Amino acid sequence: MKRALLILALAVPIHAANWPEHPRLHAVRVSVAPVIDGDLSDPAWKDAPEFTDFTQHDPDDGKPATQRTSVRIVYDDSAIYFGAKMSDAQRPSAQLARRDTFNGSTDFLSINIDPQLDRLSGNAFTVNPLNVQVDTVLYNDIGEDPTWDGVWASATRIVDDGWVAEVRIPFSQLRFPDRQAQVWGLNITRRTARTNEIVRIVNTPKGQTGFVSHFADIAGIEGIHRGRPLELVPYAVARSDIESHASDPPTGRRGTRADGGLDLKYGLTSSLTLTGTINPDFGQVEVDPAVVNLSQFETFYPEKRPFFTEGLNVFSFGDSPAPSHFSFIFTPSLFYTRRIGRNDARILAASKVTGKAGGGLTVGVLDALTDEERNRNYFVARSTKEIGNGSRVGFMLTSVTAGASGTAPSQSGPSIAGGVDGYTGFGRKSWIAEGSLEGSSVKDEVKELQLSSAHEYQRPDAHAFSFDPNRTSLSGWGGRAMISKVDGVWRPNVQVQAYSPGFETNAAGFMQRTDLISAHALMQYVNLTPTARFREKNLWFGTWQNRNFDGDTLERGVFADWFGTLSSYWKPRAALFVAGSAVSDRLTRGGPLARTPRGWSSDLSLDTDDRKKVSFSFSSHLEGSGDHSYVHQISVRMTARPSANLSVQIGPSFSRSYDYAQYVTAVDDPLAVGTFGRRYVFAGLDQRSFDVGTRVDWTLSSRLSFQLYLQPFVASGDYHDYHALDRARSRDFVPVAYAPDPDFNFRSVRGSAVARWEFRPGSALYLAWNENRAGTAPVGDFRLGRDLRAIPGSPSHDVFLVKISYWLPI
Repeated sequence: MKRALLILALAVPIHAANWPEHPRLHAVRVSVAPVIDGDLSDPAWKDAPEFTDFTQHDPDDGKPATQRTSVRIVYDDSAIYFGAKMSDAQRPSAQLARRDTFNGSTDFLSINIDPQLDRLSGNAFTVNPLNVQVDTVLYNDIGEDPTWDGVWASATRIVDDGWVAEVRIPFSQLRFPDRQAQVWGLNITRRTARTNEIVRIVNTPKGQTGFVSHFADIAGIEGIHRGRPLELVPYAVARSDIESHASDPPTGRRGTRADGGLDLKYGLTSSLTLTGTINPDFGQVEVDPAVVNLSQFETFYPEKRPFFTEGLNVFSFGDSPAPSHFSFIFTPSLFYTRRIGRNDARILAASKVTGKAGGGLTVGVLDALTDEERNRNYFVARSTKEIGNGSRVGFMLTSVTAGASGTAPSQSGPSIAGGVDGYTGFGRKSWIAEGSLEGSSVKDEVKELQLSSAHEYQRPDAHAFSFDPNRTSLSGWGGRAMISKVDGVWRPNVQVQAYSPGFETNAAGFMQRTDLISAHALMQYVNLTPTARFREKNLWFGTWQNRNFDGDTLERGVFADWFGTLSSYWKPRAALFVAGSAVSDRLTRGGPLARTPRGWSSDLSLDTDDRKKVSFSFSSHLEGSGDHSYVHQISVRMTARPSANLSVQIGPSFSRSYDYAQYVTAVDDPLAVGTFGRRYVFAGLDQRSFDVGTRVDWTLSSRLSFQLYLQPFVASGDYHDYHALDRARSRDFVPVAYAPDPDFNFRSVRGSAVARWEFRPGSALYLAWNENRAGTAPVGDFRLGRDLRAIPGSPSHDVFLVKISYWLPI
């Protein structure tokens, strides 16, 4: 998994005061390309201009680099080459890790290219002294997408006075206009972990924003063509599934299969790329962590499948170059890739086209077909248009169509959602105004949607909507508007969001609920001037309020969130949220409103210097409310790097909570006049949970690695003191008797182990194991030793696979 290390290096650029707006570097065409072996003695490097003028971002912003960095650039008909020498009086720091995995203890050199020269997007190619590669996509000027995997070559060598890097980037991996003479944007970042010195070609003082927009220019590139490269990656997989069930004696089943598929990339134009996959298999992807979710809302899991993660930024809706976005609700999204292939449905085929179409237009189109009970076709279209210098408008459309299955009729029509979004900078780009407007229309399973937790049209005291079992369609709208300051010490941020009761995106997107109007007004204090104690200090404070379309206040409060970086590079954080009494339109899960007590929550955390061989992260979360409900959570994560090729991370976490009003059930009762003829039963719920997330990364070389993830997880829930809501819009409860007792103990372990060998560029062999072992017992009390010992006897599903993929450039 790619780490967030480059965020530090890429998020805030630097721009030397004595440089022009876009300084110009020169590349030299060579007839004989340099050999990529970490040796700069090749004749190709001799005639190339040497660039050495780098400026610090850290630790002394704007000052000259303390160590010399030399870069030369050449090219031929097929690729561009970078040769760099990083002088260092001490041995460079480096950790041998799997590709796309960096940590805070490594030096690196990052080559950032904007081949479109749109001052907004590009690619970053990064290596450390042990030749570990990281590649990312740059977007929205300051955004970075770590999911892209290019095919490029590099070699590094540690020498007596520093380290050397040679990088070859094929033109087939870049997108640029088809013209005789090229001018590309360029920035190069070097980091020295020992001193945490970060230097770049282009230096903008701390407190300002933008990255790609400040790049230098590369001139002298002529007569090159990306062409229409075709890349085929066929794969073959052998898989064994073993399921066991808890019984006496144990029973289970075993299944094996062999399969294959194909991934492809084709350059439709010099700037547009078609990516496709047929019968994909993602068995090597790490499993999701275990959770216990007793709410009515779906759990959100991040995307991990390579086909969908790569280029996902193109389909991002409602984004902008603003460095900070806040929301006090779970904002609905139009596109959630994990809808495709949900519930273990197999993806038969998928394809997407992404890239630039000229004139500042970026496009993305995705289509996928799955073999669910009613074969579903997912279609997503996204486009954005840059307007002038610092403005953009965009459009997005999603459509999900289900076919017939057996005797079941086909649905009435596709589930459609779409919207427009945009932003503009003003006040010399110190401010950004942004917003979006969305709409949806659904004609399938409309009755079920009205009753779902996202809508709850059956609420008896709602005025903005009502349940209609004969309704044939459901439609709605949503929108957001935000104004924020993006530079300076004081940065206000004001936002309003609204999503109507009938808005629905869960066919292709993700939403927990609608019928919401949310507003906040915040102020951020950003002090990036180093002092004797702090490298930087940040403070957010403000207020928020959430209402529904009936005008009921669902939540309101004030908060303050402070975090910083000490001179020792330790990172403390403290936050406090205080909310007043309000009402809930979801507590009774389709019933009437109920009052909620005042409450508060706090977060405390401390991260130690991650450059050290052993680092720690401590965090705690505390909540309390007027009805004596509480949450106490604490977690510790230790990361140890005993050697240059081994990293171990262990993170135990413990949670204890009490909820006075945990929903249990609702039953018809004509005597319950105060709650519209239904009795809404709640209980006091004591919950405990404990888990240990463990990761081991063992890297034999930059091409051969082993990763292990293991999460034993146990949880308990003890229901007691049953009571029912006495009347709507109140916090009054009356005791009731209830049976059966829903007490539970959940025991599970989830794990995955993956050995990956990249035996040639773009080609890999995987040996993988995934396990999901889980069981429950109606006990209710928490005994850690007993529950951990019960895990091995729980039902399990184990997957063993061997997968090989082979990259064929044509």
